[in-house]
Amino acid sequence: MKNIPIISYQHIRDRAESQSVSVAEFERQIAYLKKKGYEFLSLDEYVALKCNPKSLESNKQKYILILFEGGWRDFYTNAVPILKHYWAKAALFIATEWIDESSKQEQAKPKTIQDADLAHDEAMLALGENPRSVVCTWEELAQTKELISFGSMTHTYQLSNYVIKPWHEDLQLSSDLILQHLGVQTTHLLWPRGEYDATLLRTAKKMNFTAFYLKQEGLNLQDSVLEQNKYYPMSNGLVCLKKFLFVCATSLRYKILRVFL
Repeated sequence: MKNIPIISYQHIRDRAESQSVSVAEFERQIAYLKKKGYEFLSLDEYVALKCNPKSLESNKQKYILILFEGGWRDFYTNAVPILKHYWAKAALFIATEWIDESSKQEQAKPKTIQDADLAHDEAMLALGENPRSVVCTWEELAQTKELISFGSMTHTYQLSNYVIKPWHEDLQLSSDLILQHLGVQTTHLLWPRGEYDATLLRTAKKMNFTAFYLKQEGLNLQDSVLEQNKYYPMSNGLVCLKKFLFVCATSLRYKILRVFL
């Protein structure tokens, strides 16, 4: 069975940190995928391919799913123009509370430091005081619908003792807001920080979520199992992408070479 690779990004900006890939490097990676003939998938296209093993048995086409986490402002300002230039589809998972609060704020508050200079942890803190300076608005995300498919990362992004709302209310609100503002009834859920258990999974399934994503080592072979779609975070350096694609090309190669990822 073929593997359908999934790669992920958080920030596309020129900052030296593990959560960021530089603008130039991101373009190099997208250009490489385009040159090598990869077809960029939407979330629903990924599920359709994964659940239909016969669809790729004699198909030599190569596929990839690209995920973005969070809806950070640099996704809109830096990543989207590159995706449009190469006409490359991608998916965005959003914590809807962040986007909703950003949209309610008329304009970003004055600041003494440029957004691009905020470390990831500092940007997380800025969500409470100045969300519009660090994450997108609903209006901005709606402008990307031609290429971007949307999934939920819950409403509050909190799945531990800090949850303010009961889990089912948190997730329902996230689903409702995505439908209201983006016109999408998403069935895709990325577990924040990979935290979930059997009870949360059952609840999410009852609420019509069918495909679940987490940062975990492994392949996404063609079958009907959608509970653990595994994605690999990209870093600066085209070699990281090349190595990932090579190692994950087949099950046998992955078993032998996965230690090099």
